[in-house]
Amino acid sequence: MCYKLSGMILPAAPLALLLNFIGTAAFAVTVGEVVGQVSQSSYTDYLNNHLYTHTGNSRGITGSNQHDLARTEIYNSFSSFGMTTTLDPFSYNSSTYYNVVGVLPGKVHPSQVYIVGAHYDSVNNPGADDNASGVAGVLEAARVLSNYQFDSTLVFIAFDREEQGLIGSNAYATAAKGRGDNILGMISLDMIAYNTDGSNKADIEGTLASDPVKNALAGAITAYGGLSYEIHTGAYNYSDHAPFEWKGYNACLLIEHWGNPYYHTANDNVDLENYIDYAFATNMVKGVVGYLGENAGVVPEPSTLVLLGIGALGLLAWAWRRRKCV
Repeated sequence: MCYKLSGMILPAAPLALLLNFIGTAAFAVTVGEVVGQVSQSSYTDYLNNHLYTHTGNSRGITGSNQHDLARTEIYNSFSSFGMTTTLDPFSYNSSTYYNVVGVLPGKVHPSQVYIVGAHYDSVNNPGADDNASGVAGVLEAARVLSNYQFDSTLVFIAFDREEQGLIGSNAYATAAKGRGDNILGMISLDMIAYNTDGSNKADIEGTLASDPVKNALAGAITAYGGLSYEIHTGAYNYSDHAPFEWKGYNACLLIEHWGNPYYHTANDNVDLENYIDYAFATNMVKGVVGYLGENAGVVPEPSTLVLLGIGALGLLAWAWRRRKCV
């Protein structure tokens, strides 16, 4: 028996062998392999060296230009990952501010969207835990996930003016609803680096309607981050997930188990000894990356072996093109 390929005749046995080779050489990435790329050293670098979190720093609305410098650092990081990056404007007190948005378009279902976000403003203090810890988590998740392709679209957002009443996230959620965005899940990372009493426990907050994303995230936090968790149900309207819930989207807050005595103070800085738990925060990020990998769907990519196999198939076709099969 023989087969025709693009007008060329191939014997059955060699063709079947080569096609089997190509199939078995496919590069099927597992979610665990993606999560394995999350790096504590990379997370630490973002938190310590890019977000103005040292003693005397401030990302507050007044008194410092470090708020805008941090915004630029976030924008440049998103851009360096190869994502479509924009400054998304909104108005507050007659002034214009910006959310920083990085988009990784989906390859199969681009209209299906998953969002992970964190606010980059602070209460006129270094805001290392509240909330540079969450922003560093978004940056690390974006760094890792941008190396892969997904069925659905991933959107990474650094929100502004959270501390004045969720202004930036409300502006984005309102616009998304107006556009008809199909947001299937939104996670707000807000204070993820203070490991209360060494409990290695995360809290997951959201309304009953957001149970699908809350439960899926809880499973990923345990499976990929090795952390325990508590799920709380109710209208926890104090972080950037809330405006998305108000607009009818599944959304939740991922936060350290409550108990940080330094948030909203000058002591919320990376220089305070034994304050920031980088390993704990990195495990939080692993859980988020695991959630996104499971739900957005990693798209397999051809390996070098596959490409070589395709080339070999072409050579085989050429070699047999004049042979007669019976």
